[in-house]
Amino acid sequence: MKHTFLTIICLGLLILGHTRPLGALEIELTGGVNYMTFHPDRVTAHSVSTNYKKFQVYPYGFGDLHVKGEISSKMDFDIHLSRDNILQNTLTGRIKTTSDYFNIEFGPFAGIIDEFGKPEAGISGNMQFAYPGIAFFSVGGSSSLGSNVKFLSPNTRETYEVKAGIWLPSIIPSISINSKKFSKHLEDSTLIRDELTKVQISADFFAKDFPLIITIDAGMETLTRSYSSDYYSEIKDELTALYVGGAVKWQITKPLRLIAGFEIPLTFSAKEPMKDPDSRFKLYKFSAGISYTVF
Repeated sequence: MKHTFLTIICLGLLILGHTRPLGALEIELTGGVNYMTFHPDRVTAHSVSTNYKKFQVYPYGFGDLHVKGEISSKMDFDIHLSRDNILQNTLTGRIKTTSDYFNIEFGPFAGIIDEFGKPEAGISGNMQFAYPGIAFFSVGGSSSLGSNVKFLSPNTRETYEVKAGIWLPSIIPSISINSKKFSKHLEDSTLIRDELTKVQISADFFAKDFPLIITIDAGMETLTRSYSSDYYSEIKDELTALYVGGAVKWQITKPLRLIAGFEIPLTFSAKEPMKDPDSRFKLYKFSAGISYTVF
């Protein structure tokens, strides 16, 4: 696992080394623990287990490294290295156009999972339509190339997100729906598919000349893992939760910003025959990080 993540970090630094930003360069690093995760090494469903029908929380360490900068007055770049409890390790490079009414960003990604060294490749993108000071709408996603024909790897990643919001004095409320899906083929022909779908409402609170931006989130999320093979039909474990969360961005100095966030279920329910975990306090997600801008 350590060697895989180190390899992706080296790739990211190599790309960064050939990049010549024209303006400010922003480097943001965040990381944390997400306990609402199926154990990465589990190859049988809780639903059919004799001794472990109860959802077993797993402390998955996740992280994100963003390197952002300007290519021109109308174009930015974002190199994103991510470790995620659903998508695992991904390196993404995007180019983004910047205008008042329409923005588009796109680029390739490469994914590597911990157990296998064979990478996969795909495309990601996003489009945003906005009326400045009034409202915005965006749609985006990503997908592995040739997922139906096993172009580079039998494993596949897919994501999508739709988001809409409005600008109000000192607050930006929004609503979104997003999904992450990862399919992994094992050597014994077993197919394991992890998926997380969220419907979320959010509010960003800010004030002119005030160093804090506070975000409050609430929504519903469904975490599923399915198992199937040539020898048996699909078996699925599913956990649904209503949750609240929040984040704080504190601009300490002009170049330096601290970031922290959390998420915790208010209620949760496992789909039978899998049984509920012990407590919502064992399903929390926490992250913290730092952002530094080089002018």
